[in-house]
Formats: sequence, C-alpha cells, structure tokens
Amino acid sequence: MALANIAWILAGNGLRVLAVDWDLESPGLYRYFHPFLAEQAIGAAQGVVDLLNDYLRASVAPGPRTANWHVEYARVLRHAISLTFDKNKLFPDNGTLDYLSAGQVTSQDAPAHWEAFYRIDGVHQFITALRADMKRNYDYVLIDSQTGLNDTASICAEVIPDVVAACFVLSDHSIDMTAQFARLILDAEPARRHIRILPVPMKIDMIETRRANAGRAAARKAFAGFPNGLSDPQRAAYWETAGIPYMSAAAFEENLAAFEDRTAPPSLLNAYERLTAVISEGQVSALPPMDEQTRIRYRDAFTRKSPPEPLREASV
Repeated sequence: MALANIAWILAGNGLRVLAVDWDLESPGLYRYFHPFLAEQAIGAAQGVVDLLNDYLRASVAPGPRTANWHVEYARVLRHAISLTFDKNKLFPDNGTLDYLSAGQVTSQDAPAHWEAFYRIDGVHQFITALRADMKRNYDYVLIDSQTGLNDTASICAEVIPDVVAACFVLSDHSIDMTAQFARLILDAEPARRHIRILPVPMKIDMIETRRANAGRAAARKAFAGFPNGLSDPQRAAYWETAGIPYMSAAAFEENLAAFEDRTAPPSLLNAYERLTAVISEGQVSALPPMDEQTRIRYRDAFTRKSPPEPLREASV
C-alpha cells in the first residue's frame, strides 16, 4: 500500500516512476493499480520471474559470448506496463507510472529454486545491470520485496537500492526482526555505495494512544542510529512524524489514498506525502490538487460494489 501511494505521488509530480512487484511468493501489488491496468495484461504480464529465467537459460546455453552479453537480458522496458485510465494519460508533464509484475510464477518457481538462482556465478552482474537499466529509464524505481532474512530480500535490500524503507508494525517481534534486518544491510553494504535505511512504523492506531506512544518509543530505541546518515537533531525530527496511521477503511479494499476526500482531516495521504518527502530528499513533498470529478471517478473505480439484495417472494 505504501509503495503504490508513494509511486502515485511521485508520478503526479511529473516524474517517471517504475513500481516493481518482487514478492515472488505472494505477489499482489497490481491490486492497488487494477483500474489502470487491462485485465488481460494482469493475467498474462511477464515480469521479474521472466527476466530472471531468461537470463538463467541464456547463462547455461552453449556458445561464445561477449563481455556484456547479459545486459540485453536486463532490459525492464520489455515487460513494464504503463498505467492509463480509459486509454488516457494519468499524469502531467512527463509523469508516468509503469508497473513491472512478479511475472509468470509457476510451481517450479519455488523458494528453493530462487535461493539456488541467487547463488549462480555471474548473477550479481545481471542484477547490477538490471539496476543500471532501471536507473537509466526512470527517475524513481520502487520495489516491493518479501519480508524476512532470505535471498530475495537480500537482493532487494543490499544489491539494488539507494534507499530501504524498512516497514514494521509496533509489536516487539516486528520491531526486533526489522531492526536486525536493518543492521544486517549495513554490515553487508558494498563499500562503494551508501544505502539510506528508513524505519517506517505502519498501522499506528492512535485511538490506543498510550500503547502507540510506547511502541514508537520502543522502535526508536531498537533502531538507535537510524535513519543512518543524519545528525541527532535530524534523526529526532524524523521520529517525531515517522509512521503511517491505521485507517479502518484501508482494510476493506486496495484503494489509493490519493483519492481520499481532500477536505478530511490529516489522513493516510498526508503520511505518505511525508514519507515521499524523506525518500526523495525534499524533491517531492505533496500530491498536486486533483480535479474533483477525476478524483471521484478514480475512487469509484476501486470501490467494491455490494451484491444486489435477493428478490423476496410475495406472500399470498
């Protein structure tokens, strides 16, 4: 949900954005974009799995190769799908939001299969080429990765990104595991790159004020030194506003906060705008105003319709 909303805010500011579903076990990012994707495209879309499999097949094929043979297999534009509505452009200026699906995941694409894949000689150069191709074609690339300490998360948190948004809820288990993950990223970080790690508390229920405040304090202690690269005053200012509130309406449909009523009090959209400002280092801090009729059309495209009431037979 956070990724989809931040992607929309960035594209709404005229930037070229790619949203990638790299959760190969439970892909679902497309649900937050479904009114803007053709149904047949969702079902047949090739994506991350297909890029990886194409490279894997080529890597074991006989025959001579050039030094940069792998670069051709790391081109994301082959499978990226641009979001539109009624075949019309969604965003101003050069703004685009493209979607790269998890791809055609099959029973053969089991977790063990990918663990073996990520250890193949030469795969690092392919992932590095994929990263370079994404950066060449887009202003921002947002990747939805699996949680946990595994090879998929490692690729998405150590090899590819400039920024990691480490999302967690305010339970002790979630705080501790995510803080551990953040420190592992720093330990494994290549010396040539600096990865910014942003702890992001999620689903903060402010009705439970005492528990929410205690949870935020516990998180801040567990993530001591994060976000990295900030001074102590900057870090304190980050924690003052960090987090995404819990909104009960978000539990029912995969909608975007961009289409909420702008006259409402501080909302999910405000929280995502703040997070966008941190990720973009101030380049983007708000979603531009949207025409009210357009907002309602987009909102209604997401809204689940209630089933019709069954007809009752008249008594005689």
